[in-house]
Amino acid sequence: MRRRNPRRTSAPAGATLLALALVAAACGSGGSDTVVANSDDLSHIHDLTFDEDGNLLVASHLGLWRVEGPDRAVLVGAQQHDLMSMTSDTDGSLIAGGHPDLRLDDFRADGKPPFLGLARSTDGGSSWDVMGLLGEADFHALVPADGGLYAAGGAGRIWHLDAEGNWTELGEMLARDLAIDPADTSRQIAPDYEGGVWTSSDGAANWTQIDDAPALVEIEWLEPTLILGMDEEGSVWQAESPEGPWETVATGPAGVETFWVDPNGSWWVTVEGDAISRSDDRGATWQTVYSPPPAPR
Repeated sequence: MRRRNPRRTSAPAGATLLALALVAAACGSGGSDTVVANSDDLSHIHDLTFDEDGNLLVASHLGLWRVEGPDRAVLVGAQQHDLMSMTSDTDGSLIAGGHPDLRLDDFRADGKPPFLGLARSTDGGSSWDVMGLLGEADFHALVPADGGLYAAGGAGRIWHLDAEGNWTELGEMLARDLAIDPADTSRQIAPDYEGGVWTSSDGAANWTQIDDAPALVEIEWLEPTLILGMDEEGSVWQAESPEGPWETVATGPAGVETFWVDPNGSWWVTVEGDAISRSDDRGATWQTVYSPPPAPR
């Protein structure tokens, strides 16, 4: 199996800034402030969620996009951060991590790496404000829990943000994704980048690799006894606990980058090439929600 890490790694800072500059230039062309995605503008989709109107939002290397049709997505706002992770908080705001748009002074941390830390948007992604850890952490997975947040950093550390806004560094784990038991936040599960799946029973302080787990790239802990994960080839796996047993329950598109179960129970998958598919029947059938427009000839 060919392994790559499109969802949880970043392009070099110079390449990212060049790409952002190109998108910014497009924003000023054609007499319109609306930037419509071209064939590769949604490059490396990292996370999905909905806005308040039920529109699909796509977090990517080149900012936040809103899907408006089967081959149409538009850029949300003017701040074009490399959003390596994103989720909706319990108050309806968006929170994200990754790498900042360094054209903006408020997102520069002198003498520190280009890490976004944690940012929040209260206007659907039109603008973002730093919540903390600017220049210190590059988060690749975010899970709200108990009024706070668990976050997997790209440097191989799990962090916790409590309800009072205090950060704590927890155990070492280079997690590609992260999921938490909805009934007990001390129980967590995470796939790594090498095909392994790990579990913690002490709130992410210590981790143990799970024997015989499938090579998952994405994970969702939906109920105390319902965990779903997806491997790169598109198989959907299910277990009642991290230790298994694991069984295949459906097959979806191959080349998986993102797997998300929305609040209504629909399954969403993004794949290499940036196509987005949805299943409303637990993987029995899939429909393409978005495909990038063809490249200009």
